[in-house]
Amino acid sequence: MMTAADRLFSYFPLLMTVLLLVALGLFAQWPSLWTAALVLLVNYFVPPMVQRVMLRWAPLKEGVSEIDGRKFSPWLATRHIQAMYDALPFLESLLRVFPGFYSMWLRMWGSRIGYGVEWPVRMDVLDRGLMDIGNRVVFSREVELAAHVRRKTDGGRSRVLVRTVRIGSYAFLGANARVSAGASVPSNAAVPDMTHVSVNEVFGDAVRHHEQAEAEFA
Repeated sequence: MMTAADRLFSYFPLLMTVLLLVALGLFAQWPSLWTAALVLLVNYFVPPMVQRVMLRWAPLKEGVSEIDGRKFSPWLATRHIQAMYDALPFLESLLRVFPGFYSMWLRMWGSRIGYGVEWPVRMDVLDRGLMDIGNRVVFSREVELAAHVRRKTDGGRSRVLVRTVRIGSYAFLGANARVSAGASVPSNAAVPDMTHVSVNEVFGDAVRHHEQAEAEFA
């Protein structure tokens, strides 16, 4: 059973669709710098601002939490707020065409992004407010950064592990590399193509940390 707040945020993608259609209709009817700015405002500024206000009211805590509807889940609300960009990835791809725009946009969500980061046009950032990325990091195509892992326990409860993804300065991530919740890539590291830096793992460390994540989900 969803809480009232969860149900409210589940309608956020529909609300964004309506607002965007209205803004586009106004631009088509009266094309001007003002109506063009309105389209950009609705498309790129409203969702991160709503998320930051929501997190002021209900802070997102790192670690394991339940998302079975018994109480409000701030993380689940952030997924609803960001859903439009997952459904229409070209909206983010457009930002990556212009140097500095995508880094600035992630900072609006609450991430810490250094200077000179090279973003490919095609990649996935699934938790836009939970990235900690240093200076001059280079991402190759189709990299995936995800600061959450969802599981269903033996008792039937849905849980999510949420932890910030950290990538040090001057690191390089090869094509199709994946970095999961709580994972860390040290400064100057070079992550090969197709590599999965898994939950709570420090890339290059001989000791892996799957056991810690499994214990938290139990």
